[in-house]
Amino acid sequence: MGLIAVLLGGAGIFAYQKWTSPQSAASVMRVETVKRGNVTETVSASGTVQASKRVSLSAASSSAVIKSIHVKIGDRVKAGQVLAELDDSEARVQVKNAEANLLSAKAHLAEVTKPRTAAEINALQAKVNQAKAALDAAQSGFDTKKADYDLEKAKANLQNAQKTYNTQSALYSQGIISKSEFDQAKSSLDQAQLEYNSAVLARSQTQAKSRSDLEQARAAYETAVADLQEAKAGPDPSAVQSAQAAVAQAEAQWQQQVKALQDVTLKAPMDGVIVQINGNVGESPSNPFIVMDNSDSGNLEVLAQISESDIGKVKAGLPATFTTTSYADQTFAGKVKLVYPEATTDSGVTTYQVLLSVDNKDGLLKTGMTVNARIEVGTHENVLYVPAAALKTQNGKDGVYLASAKGEAGATRTGGAESGRAAPRFRFQPVTIGYFSSDRVEITSGLQEGDQVVLTFENTASSGSSSSRPNGMGGFPGFGGMGGPGGGFGGGMRGNR
Repeated sequence: MGLIAVLLGGAGIFAYQKWTSPQSAASVMRVETVKRGNVTETVSASGTVQASKRVSLSAASSSAVIKSIHVKIGDRVKAGQVLAELDDSEARVQVKNAEANLLSAKAHLAEVTKPRTAAEINALQAKVNQAKAALDAAQSGFDTKKADYDLEKAKANLQNAQKTYNTQSALYSQGIISKSEFDQAKSSLDQAQLEYNSAVLARSQTQAKSRSDLEQARAAYETAVADLQEAKAGPDPSAVQSAQAAVAQAEAQWQQQVKALQDVTLKAPMDGVIVQINGNVGESPSNPFIVMDNSDSGNLEVLAQISESDIGKVKAGLPATFTTTSYADQTFAGKVKLVYPEATTDSGVTTYQVLLSVDNKDGLLKTGMTVNARIEVGTHENVLYVPAAALKTQNGKDGVYLASAKGEAGATRTGGAESGRAAPRFRFQPVTIGYFSSDRVEITSGLQEGDQVVLTFENTASSGSSSSRPNGMGGFPGFGGMGGPGGGFGGGMRGNR
């Protein structure tokens, strides 16, 4: 280890002597003082400008035909402005039908909710009395005695005729009586049978008619009584509820048809600009028919991609600034509106979408532009900080090169190795960092206010020197060179995060 240190030290001295003139060259060390101040950390991302509002307008009916179009793509419109009109003949017919249904439902509701007058109550009472009398008459008229008598008489005649026929038939078979006498007995039997059948039918019909009359009279009476009771009790709640529901349904259908009629005239729902028109006069429009957004407004949005390592720092409401190559000298302000919870992975790289508002009051930004966003995630006030250029890494550790002897801020000139003055001494000081921005790094430990940290090393030749300045400086004793042929200066500059 000792041998390696000597060799490295010798290499540093060799490089230093090689690139500086002992008589005329001097080394310039640029240092800065550790100070207190504010450090604002930012997260950088790129994104695309888009409209914050976008509306698609479609025809209510797929069979609608475009009657007129009053705008063209690129037109700026105001809320409520008529954009296009569709044929309204079918819609008007539907409105009239819905109106008729609504009027009918309302009339029925008025009927079932109307209270009965005294005259109507008296009339219903009279109907009850009349129905009761008819019922009493039907009950008293339910008499089948005559039909029963006629049936018994016909039955007896049939039995007698049957006996006579049987006797005559036996006598005729013995040849005692003539055929005409036998035929007479047969005819009498047939006639008795017909009369008996007629009597049975007449009795059945009499019973059925009497029963039907009685049932009809009873039903009429019960109906009359129910009507009277309903009239005295007032409107039937169930009937009223049913009628009210019918009115509500009819009114909803009417409103729907009225809206359909209104929708044949397409109006702008907001201030904005027309970006699509999908259809021509005389044709059925495609869906969507007309598309508009607020891309001409002062409030646009930026959809940005944030890396997985930074997304935890980003929250809604954080301020942001934007730049774009289209306006290199312009900065636009905005803030975070929404952090989408779902990640996107592309080629193994995970990012999250963040939606930001951007102030476009001058109308310079256009949708589709690519912008660079800086989101301010926080500010630490009155903290120790060093310039970002002072932060280095050595053996994987964050740190700075600290001058062992404090000097004035700015450029400090020290003599060369042979000028009779001692070469400056430096050491690497590990630090713990907090917030960092593009030009400042917060130091939470490792330094004190007033410490001197090294930013750069340079070689300058005094007047009359003929030696040329190298690309980098050779190392000082104990250090490697900085970025030149003589070797690196004790470790590389730490890249900004």
